[in-house]
Amino acid sequence: MRFRRHLGPSLLSTVSGRRLARQTAVVAGAFGLGYLITVFWFPAQVFSSDKAIPRVLDRPSDEARARIEKLGFKARIEDGEPHPKAAKGTVIWQDPAPGTVLPAGSTVHLTPSDGPAPLPVPDVIGLEEAQARMIVRAAGLAATESDSIPASADRGVVVATRPGAGVGRDPGSEVVLVVSSGPAEISVPDVIGMTSQQARERLQAAGLAVGAITARGVANKPPGLVIEQRPASGTLSPRDGRVDLILSRKPNP
Repeated sequence: MRFRRHLGPSLLSTVSGRRLARQTAVVAGAFGLGYLITVFWFPAQVFSSDKAIPRVLDRPSDEARARIEKLGFKARIEDGEPHPKAAKGTVIWQDPAPGTVLPAGSTVHLTPSDGPAPLPVPDVIGLEEAQARMIVRAAGLAATESDSIPASADRGVVVATRPGAGVGRDPGSEVVLVVSSGPAEISVPDVIGMTSQQARERLQAAGLAVGAITARGVANKPPGLVIEQRPASGTLSPRDGRVDLILSRKPNP
């Protein structure tokens, strides 16, 4: 003998079931209508392509540009500015700031470093050479070379610099000190036509010294004779000043 299980009326056939169905339909319809209105009036908020700008400070400008453009932004490299520590070419400023949310295609301005600002050459004219070197180095520049010229200032006193005082140079750049070799008081003797040894003895007797010796091919002239001197004879030179000699030699065949 089989028994049939009695089932009551379905949920939708009851009053409470029909009420629940109507409420569910109303909620779903309201949600769908709101979504359509939002998409129609505010499409950017639903399908936004906005992104946050990445931080590219302290990166090389080319690398920073590539990273910005990879995210769909435009990168504009501005004129560089001096920076005491940042290496030349690295980004020291970006506008808008990192983390700012912008739509794709927005422009991000990048300012690279021009490196440390130029340092002015200090005024060391009138100082002893050793003291002048110390001051130039303390200013962030180098003073490893020097030159000497006859001058009214005492021997060993700086009379000029190359470049001149106040000119801007990169840190560590070379500054040449021009030092006085003393007053020009000795007349350079004429040594043209002498051998190099004779010229050396003649110059030493006058209180001068031989500088650079070079040779030049000359026809119809015995080799080894002085054919030119610098400075010329009669020029005033300080004591121990140097005279360069040019000797004759056989011309090349």
